Amino acid sequence: MSTTTDQGHLLLVDDDEMISMLAAESLQHAGFAVSEAGDGDAALRLVAEQEFDLLLLDVVMPGIDGYEVCRTIRQSPRGQSLPIMMLTGLNDTESIERAYAAGATDFVTKPINWLLLTQRVRYGLRAGRAQAAVRHGRESLERAQRLARMGSWEWSLPQARFSCSEQLRRICDDIELTGSSTPERFLERVRRSDRDVVAAARQRLMREGTPYQATYGLRRGDGSLVEVFEEAIAVRDAAGRIVKLEGITQDISELVQAQRRIEHLALHDQLTGLANRQFFNELVTLELERAQRVATACAIIHIDLDHFKSFNDGLGDASGDRLLCGVAERLQRFVSGRAAQNLKPPMRANETVARVDGDSFALLLVDLVTPEHAALYAERLLQAVAQPMTVAGRELVLTACIGIAVHPRDGDSAESLWRHAEQAVYAAKTAGPSTSRFFADDMNAAASAKLELESDLRQAIAGEGLRLFFQPKVDVASGRMIGAEALLRWQHPRRGLLGPLQFIPLAEECGLIVALGDWVVAAAASHLRDWADAGIETVSVSVNLASPSFLQPDIVDRLVGIVQRAGVVPQQIVLELTESLLMVDSERTIAVLDRLREQGFGLSLDDFGTGYSSLSYLKRFPLDELKIDRSFVTDASGDSKDAAIVLSIIELGRRFGMRVVAEGVETGAQASFLLVNGCPVQQGFLFSRPLPAEDFAALLRSGHRHDFRRQLTTVAG
Repeated sequence: MSTTTDQGHLLLVDDDEMISMLAAESLQHAGFAVSEAGDGDAALRLVAEQEFDLLLLDVVMPGIDGYEVCRTIRQSPRGQSLPIMMLTGLNDTESIERAYAAGATDFVTKPINWLLLTQRVRYGLRAGRAQAAVRHGRESLERAQRLARMGSWEWSLPQARFSCSEQLRRICDDIELTGSSTPERFLERVRRSDRDVVAAARQRLMREGTPYQATYGLRRGDGSLVEVFEEAIAVRDAAGRIVKLEGITQDISELVQAQRRIEHLALHDQLTGLANRQFFNELVTLELERAQRVATACAIIHIDLDHFKSFNDGLGDASGDRLLCGVAERLQRFVSGRAAQNLKPPMRANETVARVDGDSFALLLVDLVTPEHAALYAERLLQAVAQPMTVAGRELVLTACIGIAVHPRDGDSAESLWRHAEQAVYAAKTAGPSTSRFFADDMNAAASAKLELESDLRQAIAGEGLRLFFQPKVDVASGRMIGAEALLRWQHPRRGLLGPLQFIPLAEECGLIVALGDWVVAAAASHLRDWADAGIETVSVSVNLASPSFLQPDIVDRLVGIVQRAGVVPQQIVLELTESLLMVDSERTIAVLDRLREQGFGLSLDDFGTGYSSLSYLKRFPLDELKIDRSFVTDASGDSKDAAIVLSIIELGRRFGMRVVAEGVETGAQASFLLVNGCPVQQGFLFSRPLPAEDFAALLRSGHRHDFRRQLTTVAG
């Protein structure tokens, strides 16, 4: 083990390249030296060859898993004292128990909070180094134990003679434990709620020789409570009989306090130290329960700074952060100070101020006399925010807008009150700076209109009103149409023809997106069947599949059933997926994609380059097609950055054996650039706008060439 006191040499073992990269960068930034291994075999080789201070070990890996790697390392002399922290996405008791049974020192669940990870690593290293000090030898035992706040004890059998070190007496603050005592007296010091567990572990150790590790509370002689970590083993004689139990007990109160600080970080904003949105919602829920019991009113006050982005852009991020901290401090002073206490009529705010978004804050006003009194409180808050503030040598004046939602008038839950307070602040923003607004009836009217639109959409999915338009995909090299994308439209009875941006977000919000996706697939398949029955040569049709549809457990069987009922085969349908889908449960996603591909569906990755996918995802997922987003195609010519991106995507598609489709092609120059650089399959207004089904059928009858000759002549020229 390294003798470094502040940093350490870590071995990170994870087969996920993205997580490995992020973890390594985070730990290196915190001052650690990091080596990496991609699987268990590589990890075992490195541990055998090098000295490490701590091992971060993923549980699920190809080949041997993390549990087996941990057990193997613990069997080697070099690995017996190595701190091992398991990284697991399996946040359940069985997985945690397996990790400890394999010899793990600690565990961290995924997704990883990088700040918490560095804290856990630091304290893992500290505990490991303290325990290593104990093993240096009897001659330095007392000094090492004092430094580590660790004591030792022995229980000789069958005489049941118990003895402990001087340091353990100091931890317990009990002079009677010095030298010889009894196991029972030592057990009396254990916190009552932990006593049965500790006693059972010691009995198993005495009867079966099963080592244990335990964390429990220990009552000191002065009555105070300390948290300790205990590890004990059995010592056998030459005949294999258990003759002695040996244990070490370490005061880890500082570690427990550190963990509590970590929990504090999880509930508080890191920049300002205020409560975060999660903590604020928990607080509101508790206050609402109290308000309902005592029949009082309360209000959420949502404070949103005006034009903060302009300040941040002009001053820089560092000064912007100081500005936010200044506002946070000012709000806290106001809530707890005389300014709030001297309001007439007197009003009381819960003293927890929260930062709920980048430049948004919130507090809870309790025990309201009347709802209107909240407006007076909000006015004083706006005046407090608007006081001049000096940042980076400049005097600045900030203003804010406030939205107010009152319980019980505007809602009886934290969720409903918070939603209405957000709507109210939007209304205040519309009215101008330094304005406050209540959640009002017209906001309820807007919500009613939204509900009406939702009802109309449900009826459209169940009956008539939805339409599919089709936009051709053209092979520019031959002039032939080789496919089409189905695009959804809604013929609303009062609002006319609506595009997807006018109703898809509503469908996602109200849970209709899965039914809408099923309708699109069924409608596309039905049109294919009708065209085939009319003797028209068809092309494959692409349909967009939203993530919620894909995540349905029966997605494969349902899609196969839809196309079969229409009388077509899956080979005629291409499913267009979003990049965000690839980030959710990748192993399940790969399995589902494989099944869809086996059934004959084509798989296309839509709007490639605009999301979060990485080359590792692109390499692993069974995709047939990449679609270049129109935002890159617009300026894809010459030496532009978009042109470089387009060329990179084309090359990626070629290397991975995928067809590349450019969408949003509107000019001959764009089409020519794409064709020359290896992307002949294109889609856009240059060739055709999205066409109603009957017009697209006429285009199919023309032999797939009719409408593209003029455009292709322009491109060739």
